[in-house]
Amino acid sequence: MTYENFKSIILTVLVCISILLTWSIWTYQPSYEFLEKPDTVQEVSIGPKKDVKKIVKPDRMFFHYTKDKHLGTVDTGEIDRLLNDISKWNFTSIEDVSDQVKNFSTFVHNPGNAVIHFSDSVPMELYRTIIDVKDKDFPNFFFDRIVIDVENIQKEQGYVYFVSEKERRAYKSHVASSFVNNFKNGLYKNAEFSPNFADYFSYRAANETLLFLPAGETDISSYQYLLNPLDSEKFKFALFKDPGVVQRNYQPWGEEYTNGSSLLRIYQDKNILSYVNPVGGNDTGDFSKSLLKRSIDFVNEHGGWTDNYRYVEMDEAKHKVLFRLYDSKGYPIFSENNISEISQTWGQNEINEYIRSNFYLGLQMEATSTILRSGQQVMEYLESLKGFDREKLQDVVIGYTMTKDPQTRVIYLEPSWYYQYDHSWKQVTEDEPGGRNRGLE
Repeated sequence: MTYENFKSIILTVLVCISILLTWSIWTYQPSYEFLEKPDTVQEVSIGPKKDVKKIVKPDRMFFHYTKDKHLGTVDTGEIDRLLNDISKWNFTSIEDVSDQVKNFSTFVHNPGNAVIHFSDSVPMELYRTIIDVKDKDFPNFFFDRIVIDVENIQKEQGYVYFVSEKERRAYKSHVASSFVNNFKNGLYKNAEFSPNFADYFSYRAANETLLFLPAGETDISSYQYLLNPLDSEKFKFALFKDPGVVQRNYQPWGEEYTNGSSLLRIYQDKNILSYVNPVGGNDTGDFSKSLLKRSIDFVNEHGGWTDNYRYVEMDEAKHKVLFRLYDSKGYPIFSENNISEISQTWGQNEINEYIRSNFYLGLQMEATSTILRSGQQVMEYLESLKGFDREKLQDVVIGYTMTKDPQTRVIYLEPSWYYQYDHSWKQVTEDEPGGRNRGLE
């Protein structure tokens, strides 16, 4: 082979390699991993989300047998048992019968009635997500009592009433007679054999309203819990639309977060979280029927039900909704600085103010039993107070007083009688005439 031939072969090989490399570059497609579009706002879960039926719950239940025989309970298990039953009933033909009722309190508590008692007005539009309302079109209304008539049962149907003692309205619904008969022959007739029911007596208060209180003394426990603080940073991500621009400042009383307009304050000394959003405004437009649902959804969005909270009050005019902590047995918990409550005030489209505790109840450390005096003794004491006016008395309940040891993380729950007087809850304390204010005015 001559030198020229060898050069020709080498040149041909190089040209072929060049063509191959060029083709490879032109046809090469790199493999990239698919990147999901990140959410603009980080999802935060401080605690569990809860269904409406866990938040909008009755606080008492009364069974009326005769004019002088009444059984009642606040027991969560007994109330849930009845609610689970009626959630399977079919409610039809709801009609307004308000004009047929002369005295609402007497109508509700007639012998032969079972009464499910709510602490404040509940919109039927929301509660129909809990019970089975067959009517496609029904009147939108509020109620604070569900009354099951166990005496007037027809061959094919029974009657359940949704009553608002507050607004003096009553709505009659029809259910299959088998449902009411099963309830009558079961829980209603056997309640006197249950340790969770007690004898109650009636007391006539403001606007001819009948209050029912335990006739005897109540054996109840005091508790001690360890306080577990909530993560302030999680609330920053939950409450601010753009957490990235939020500034954090330390103050002598705790922490402060702001984006220039909205303000989140964590008062470590008071164990209170306060969020104010001026952009939310204070528009008093009419969206009352969705106010309660909006308030529940708002807390669910960041899992804010850190303990056993229930809906207790709604002020439609001020767009304000209040939730209160309850113990496992079904007693409400009051506190001097509102650490047992979740309070929301709404503008037209956004939350305007959000106030709550910055902790949840952790380990139960101790429980001791105590005896509370009878309802009759409590009413005698209240009537003995100087200036007492029964026309200003709205409610009387057994509840707990929540206090925190300032030196430790211990939370105390002490049982006590409470009464709602002129729109304010007060503790019954014989050492302080008139009691002390607890909760919101």
